[in-house]
Amino acid sequence: MEREKAEKTAKQITEARSLLVRDNPFFGRLALGLQIACAPCQTACTDGERLIFDPEFAEELGSYEMQFVILHEVLHCALEHCTRGRTLDAELFNIACDIVVNSIILGMWGLDSIKVAGEEPMHRIPDGREGREFSAEEVYRMLLEKTLEDSPPDWGGDAQNMGKGRKILDNHDIWRTIEDDFRLRDRWNSRIRVAAAACQGTDAMPQVARRLAEKLASRSEVDWRQLLHDFLQCDMYDYNFLPPDRRFSDSDFFLPAFHADEDQGSATGLWICMDTSASISDEQLEAAMLEVQDAMRQAGLTGSISFFDGDITDPIPFETEEEFAGIEPMGGGGTSFHIIFEYLREKLYPELPRAILIFTDGYAQWPKEEDALGVPVLWLIRKDGDTRAPWGQVAEL
Repeated sequence: MEREKAEKTAKQITEARSLLVRDNPFFGRLALGLQIACAPCQTACTDGERLIFDPEFAEELGSYEMQFVILHEVLHCALEHCTRGRTLDAELFNIACDIVVNSIILGMWGLDSIKVAGEEPMHRIPDGREGREFSAEEVYRMLLEKTLEDSPPDWGGDAQNMGKGRKILDNHDIWRTIEDDFRLRDRWNSRIRVAAAACQGTDAMPQVARRLAEKLASRSEVDWRQLLHDFLQCDMYDYNFLPPDRRFSDSDFFLPAFHADEDQGSATGLWICMDTSASISDEQLEAAMLEVQDAMRQAGLTGSISFFDGDITDPIPFETEEEFAGIEPMGGGGTSFHIIFEYLREKLYPELPRAILIFTDGYAQWPKEEDALGVPVLWLIRKDGDTRAPWGQVAEL
């Protein structure tokens, strides 16, 4: 790659990014968090840390188009597209992500369409609605249904002409190289909070930015990886130096890697019991469900979930956020902790869970420790609740 072309591209990106900071401070600030880089990637891409352009592609873009592509990459990062959809068809999920972010940008700019490098970016789902109304996973399911209906696909315009003879706006192949996705998500969550705080009380935040900030504000500040590690390390995990932790391979420290005990399973053996009694408001229950989603993001939490009041539901297994999102809470009566351990003894024994996490406000009679049959119990209790659990470990939320 010619150095002169790379320098010209870097200048072009810098100028476009400066205009974003001036005209759209929230996303402009987020763009400043990405390191500028050039590579022969044919178009543009991001790994969550770098904003990468192919100089040949950059030469085709005017200033407005360059801002569009930068926003496109920033939104992929902010919406966690780079680390989601790992179990889905890569090509369809990439298209779904592009439809969502392109539609969001057009909505922010008050446009019905735009040309970037001579092409109109896809921004509508198969039935013609705007992609910004849906999540990437929802758009993915619609596209998947469309592919199953059309064999071979016969689409025209937007999601109905996916990729046929069209120039791809950016390259998502680099997403598959991201290893430490939990740390990347944490960094972007922090960047979003800082950008939102800087723009608070001004007209500098478009609606999509406000939704992002509100979503993050509703999340807990609990470090789930550390919390679950501290709780479970004696029973489920071990440390050793073979192989060492690759995250620190460039440092002066030689640190051990963190491994699940293969003989005892992993965090998939967790049983979560969610208090849905009448003393828990809808807002509190929603916040508690978000806690579980945070645990899934940060600590790779999977397992099963039950809802309890005076009775308890059968455990519902979940392995992905999509599966968890489809679970509907149920309950609303009085609270009984005893019902959890009766179910443990009568329905789950001898196939006991590795551990039990109980979300509650703590307002019920405490059972006896022996009722847990030796299974470790972590009481996750609201700060305004009764945190005086007589046994087990307690964390305030």
